[in-house]
Amino acid sequence: MALLRAISAGDPVSSLALEGLEETCPILQDAQFYTRGGSAERVKVMREGAVKTKITRSLNEDNAAVKPVPSYDTPAKKIVSFDSTADVILEDRNEEPEAELAVQTRLDAREAGWVLQEMFFEGDDAADAEDFDGMRNLVDAAWLFTDGLYVPVGNSDGNVSAQQLAIEKFMQAIARVRGGATHVYMNEYLKMRWLTVAKTLGYYRQSKDELGNAIDMIGNTIIRGAGYSKAGTPLLPFTETGSKSSMFFARWGERTNMTLLTSVGVKARYAGQTGNQIINNVNLDAVMYLQDVTSLVQVSGWSIELP
Repeated sequence: MALLRAISAGDPVSSLALEGLEETCPILQDAQFYTRGGSAERVKVMREGAVKTKITRSLNEDNAAVKPVPSYDTPAKKIVSFDSTADVILEDRNEEPEAELAVQTRLDAREAGWVLQEMFFEGDDAADAEDFDGMRNLVDAAWLFTDGLYVPVGNSDGNVSAQQLAIEKFMQAIARVRGGATHVYMNEYLKMRWLTVAKTLGYYRQSKDELGNAIDMIGNTIIRGAGYSKAGTPLLPFTETGSKSSMFFARWGERTNMTLLTSVGVKARYAGQTGNQIINNVNLDAVMYLQDVTSLVQVSGWSIELP
């Protein structure tokens, strides 16, 4: 499993840019990348074996094998990119333009991170060919379900019964992902409600990452909020029919399941001086891809009382 940090350039400027991206694009702590050169890759699409209705045979009876027919796709990388600048006049004022450029690079990366986080969920290649498809547009129609429920809070008999039904539906959705979902993404307010319910019903678990940060889990699956826009509005808002929202149940993998293809990860370059400005150029060429369509399930129809 390869996180973006593990495969990106390790120079100081690239590291600054990556740190800025990770601050406002937290899904990068989950997304699994693999590296290949070129603008696209020929990917062998996951397939299933021949359908079998009978798996036993008699002595000396030959099996009738079905020859495989591989299928290929060519996902094209998209370029996440920005420039950062600082004015050389700072040197004449007894300041360091290079230090200012480093600070600006991290700040610009934070700004780019807000946009990238939303692209992971709402990106639409059909609307903007420079964007990659996010989960909403990547999910296969056969793995889109509309049976989400209202998730109440409170300990009345009616509320507890509704919570039990909702958690069962939640666990069913995890199981719908072939091999089980590794992560579930949802509106931040909905995440708060689910953690409350899971703790009440005994489904909540907590783990820790390598830095000691707490990881919220329901069962064996990591629970994530979808993050926020820069304006503070939670992503995956309750704007679907009936003031409802979708949850995405995903199984990440490196060149398998739901994955991201990139060339070299995040790479920053000093681009020299143009006029009065010195410039850092930062790039990440990547595309999110479902190597197996069963690795992403969308369930719409979830609702809570909104603040």
